[in-house]
Amino acid sequence: MLLITLLSQISFRLTLILVLGTCLGFVLQKSRFCLVSALRDPILIGMTQLTRAFLLLLGISILGFALVSWGAAVKNIPVTLNVFPMGVHTVVGGLLFGIGMVLAGGCSTGIIIRVGEGFAMQMLAFFGLAVGAVLGERSSVNWRNTFGEWPGIFLPDIFGWIPTLIVEIIVLLTLWQMARWWQKKQLGE
Repeated sequence: MLLITLLSQISFRLTLILVLGTCLGFVLQKSRFCLVSALRDPILIGMTQLTRAFLLLLGISILGFALVSWGAAVKNIPVTLNVFPMGVHTVVGGLLFGIGMVLAGGCSTGIIIRVGEGFAMQMLAFFGLAVGAVLGERSSVNWRNTFGEWPGIFLPDIFGWIPTLIVEIIVLLTLWQMARWWQKKQLGE
């Protein structure tokens, strides 16, 4: 509390960032939210709570993003979307990141949480994460020049907002039901 009081004398913005970051860290640590766990737990132990939480998070994010974009369009506020192109570098980077997550025992969030909890081995994983991010950023131009890129795909530009939202929500609900079915099958619930 003293730190927050002292920091508020220097910068309200920094104080707000510290408080929000602490709250987010607390929630993430207590929830044990981790993308690797969301994908690993159904296979290893048959539990799908984190998988379903991740699907819920995606659904809320999709609807929130659509509402903000729709509101901006209604008020004629230009919205710049960063739909990045995809290429071989995206696939290679995704595979390397996935292998790294499995070897480290967690995703980026999980590693940072465990570093905060004092797990020394996760410091090595965090170092690898940082080095990999820097190397990936530095080498992306070479990958693009060597293998080229495909244009980014933004589904609302192709199908429109409403059909895209309907398809995305149907896919998420289907995955939700499959996750529930899987847990019941594995745990005999």
